[in-house]
Amino acid sequence: MSQDKNADDVCEACGSFVELGSVIAEGDTVLVLPFTGKDSDAVKALAKKYVDAAKTRFESVIVSEQETIAADGVTLEVSLNFDCTAEKLIFEMGLSAI
Repeated sequence: MSQDKNADDVCEACGSFVELGSVIAEGDTVLVLPFTGKDSDAVKALAKKYVDAAKTRFESVIVSEQETIAADGVTLEVSLNFDCTAEKLIFEMGLSAI
């Protein structure tokens, strides 16, 4: 990390600072999104919204899913494998709009 604090971005919520380059790693192309709930159909419907958004923006994204059923509900882990780190980052930045 650089010693020049003027070049750093400061998080207003926690007051920490970080350089963008330390967050983005080359080859970091997989985004894992966990969805949980009591109803399997509702969990799958919510996950589908995110998968559809990823496929609409990036046609070549590869999707894999792993479902775990427990007594207290369902967990669906969706992995989105993008072609490059930039695609993953762009999608992550837009997650709040989904």
